[in-house]
Amino acid sequence: MHYEGTINRAISRARRGVATPAQAENIALLKKLVRHDLKSLMALYEENFDLFFRLVPDVRTRNFEKQFVAEGEFPLFLTVVEENKFTTTLLLTHRFVGLSGSEEEPSAKIRLYHDSQQAEVMSMSQGESLRSFLSLVRDGEENLDARWRLNLFLNHWLRHCIEQDYSF
Repeated sequence: MHYEGTINRAISRARRGVATPAQAENIALLKKLVRHDLKSLMALYEENFDLFFRLVPDVRTRNFEKQFVAEGEFPLFLTVVEENKFTTTLLLTHRFVGLSGSEEEPSAKIRLYHDSQQAEVMSMSQGESLRSFLSLVRDGEENLDARWRLNLFLNHWLRHCIEQDYSF
């Protein structure tokens, strides 16, 4: 897997004392998630749930639409689409100006499972330049590896938003 080389380099940096505390936390997560099996996917869903609630602790208060801001960063939008006793479905969208000057919108439809404390990417849409850059999921690909990659992208995205101090 192409992640293993990245993980090994990161672990090496951490051993030399080069990694920051945030990087060390990421390394610990990545070490748990090297295998693309159902167990690691469930662990990733749980981690995403925790990260999501660090970013948006009051998501269950009501149906809402919020804009997050961070100094010097592009806006992040959250829209609760559906809320039930055990689940909340929402859209998380990051709007920014791409190289072509047009707005790009990576947007994830996320389902939060409150009883099992998991967050799963249901679908992802992104601007054309991001699609070619990220190569997240090939057309029609619906398998464990595709879900793993989509949810790992969400994990990195949520961590970025938390590290950049997005708030609303």
